[in-house]
Amino acid sequence: MQVQKLARLPDVDWASAGLKLRDANICFCRFLYVVGVQSIRIMKHLRRNLAIFFRPFTNVCEHLYFLAIGRRLVWLKEEIHSIQSGFLIAKQRLLKARSHGALAVLKECFHVTGISFRLHKSFVLSVLGVAAPLFSILLLFFTVQYWNHLSYGLILENNGKQIAFIQNENTYEQATEMVNQRMVHDTVDGESQLKFKPNFQLSIGGSVYATASYVCNKLIEQSNGIIEEASGLYVDGELMGVVKSGADLRYLIQNLLDAAKENEKNATAQFIQNVQIENGLYPTTSIISTDDMNQLVTSTSKAGVTYTVKEGDTVTSIAKANHMKISDLNKINGNQLGDSIHPGDLINIEVAEPRLKVELIKTETDQVSIPFKTVTQNDDSQYTDYTKVLTQGADGLQECVEKVYTVNGIETKRETVSNTILSQPVDKVVLTGTKKRPKTGSGVSSGSLMWPVPSLHTITTYFTWRWGQFHTGIDISGSSAYGKTIVAADGGVVIAAGWDGGYGNRVVVRHNGTLSTLYGHCSKILVSTGQKVSKGQAIAQVGSTGNSTGPHCHFEVIKNGTKVNPIGYVHN
Repeated sequence: MQVQKLARLPDVDWASAGLKLRDANICFCRFLYVVGVQSIRIMKHLRRNLAIFFRPFTNVCEHLYFLAIGRRLVWLKEEIHSIQSGFLIAKQRLLKARSHGALAVLKECFHVTGISFRLHKSFVLSVLGVAAPLFSILLLFFTVQYWNHLSYGLILENNGKQIAFIQNENTYEQATEMVNQRMVHDTVDGESQLKFKPNFQLSIGGSVYATASYVCNKLIEQSNGIIEEASGLYVDGELMGVVKSGADLRYLIQNLLDAAKENEKNATAQFIQNVQIENGLYPTTSIISTDDMNQLVTSTSKAGVTYTVKEGDTVTSIAKANHMKISDLNKINGNQLGDSIHPGDLINIEVAEPRLKVELIKTETDQVSIPFKTVTQNDDSQYTDYTKVLTQGADGLQECVEKVYTVNGIETKRETVSNTILSQPVDKVVLTGTKKRPKTGSGVSSGSLMWPVPSLHTITTYFTWRWGQFHTGIDISGSSAYGKTIVAADGGVVIAAGWDGGYGNRVVVRHNGTLSTLYGHCSKILVSTGQKVSKGQAIAQVGSTGNSTGPHCHFEVIKNGTKVNPIGYVHN
C-alpha cells in the first residue's frame, strides 16, 4: 500500500521553483537599495538643517575666539614676520657699514638694536613675561636638587682640636663606648672611663664619613695616657687581654685549634664562643706579654656539674677521678655524703672548664657487627625439651661513617653520615620439639639409651682419669646449662631420687635386670622413688649440687653393677 501511495504523488517542477527563488532575491535587493538611498537623503537633509540651526552659535564662538586669542595670534604672526624683515634690513645695513670700518659696524649694531627694541617693545616684554617665570621655576628645581645631593654632617672637635667629619652623634657615642671598653685595664688612677669635651658643628662635606673605630682611635690619641698600637682578644664581645703583636696573638689562637685536632688531620676545630682579634690603639697599662696571654687563653675555671653515681663508684674514686679532695667534694655537697653511695645517686662535683671552648668535628669510620636472628622451626615428633641447631648463626658486618662533635674532648653529639653493609648476617636456625612428654611413664625399656639432656650437647669430662681419681661417667654441659631438662635415657623404674653426697641431687633409673643409669648434680628432681618412667620423660633439671664446679649433668651407665663408659651406649 505504501508503494502505491508514493506512486500517486505528483512530480516536482524544479525549474519553476528556481525562477520564483530568483525573483524573490531581486525584490529583496531592490528593497535594500531603496532603503539605503532614502537613508542617505534623510541624513544630508538633517545635516543641512542642523548647520542652519547652529550657525548663529558658531558665529558667536568664532567672534569670541578672535577677540580672546585670534587677535593675539594675528598680532604675534605679524610681529614675527616684521622681525624677520627687520633681520634682513639689519643685515643689509651692517654689510654697508662694514665698508666704513669696524667702528661703523659697532655703531650700526647699537643703532639697529635700539630701533628694533622700540619697534617691537611689546613683543619683547611679552616674551620676557612668559620666559622669566619658566626660567625661575627651572632655577628653583635645580637649586633644590643641588642642595639635596650634598652630604651634611658634623665636624667633631675634642678639647678644641678637630677630630673627624661624622654623620651624626651616634657615631661619637659608639666611639666613646669602644674607648671605655678598650681602655678597661687603664684604672690606675681609679677612673674607669675617660672624659672628653666634644663639640659639634654642622657642615657640608663629602660622601665619606668617619667610622666609630676611627673616631675611637683619634679620641685615644688625644687622651692623657700613653698609647700603643696593639691587638685585643675579644670573647663574646668582652675583652680578654691585649698583646703588642697581632701575629703572636693569632699564633696562640691557632695553636689552641691545632692542639684540639691532635693527629686528626681531616678534623675541623672551631671556637664555640665568638672569638675576635681587633687591632687598634690601647693603653700601655692594658698590654700584657705573649706568655701571659698564652696562660690566659689556656687557663681554666671551676664549673659545677652534676655526676650520676655508677656501679662500683666510691666517694674516694670520684674525688680522685676529678682531682678533688674528699673534704672539698663533701663540702660542695653540703656535707651530706655518707660512707656509702648508691648507683643512680646525684652528687655535685667541680670540673676544670677551659676559658676558650674548642669544638672538634671529625669523621669516624668503624666496622660494626650486625647481630644475627634466631629462627625457630617446630618438630612435632620431638618433645618440648628437645632442641637442635640446624644452622649456626653468624653476625654480619657493616661500615658506619659518623660525624662526631666534641667540646674540649667531651663528646656532645654524633651524626650518622652513611652505613654500608659489608656482609649480611646469617640467621641461626634451631629445631625445637612441640610434643608434650607424658606425666607418668610406662616403665617399659626399649633396649637402647637416648641422649639424657636433649638441649645440651657438649661433653666437658669423659670417662677417664681426672685429678688423681677415675671419673666414672661423662659430664654434659653447654651455654645456659642451669635448669635445662634431664630426661630418662630409657623406660624403667626410679630406684633412687634424692641427695647422695658428692653426687648432690641425683636420680637412678633401672631399665631392666642388668642396666641402670644415674643422673647427678641436679638442681631439681621431678620424680620420686618407685615411679615408672618412659624413655625421654623429664626426670630432673641440670644443676651444680654436690661436688661440682659448675652446672652440668653427670651421667653414668651401670651394667651388672659395674660402671661402664656411657659413650658406648648413647650418642650426641
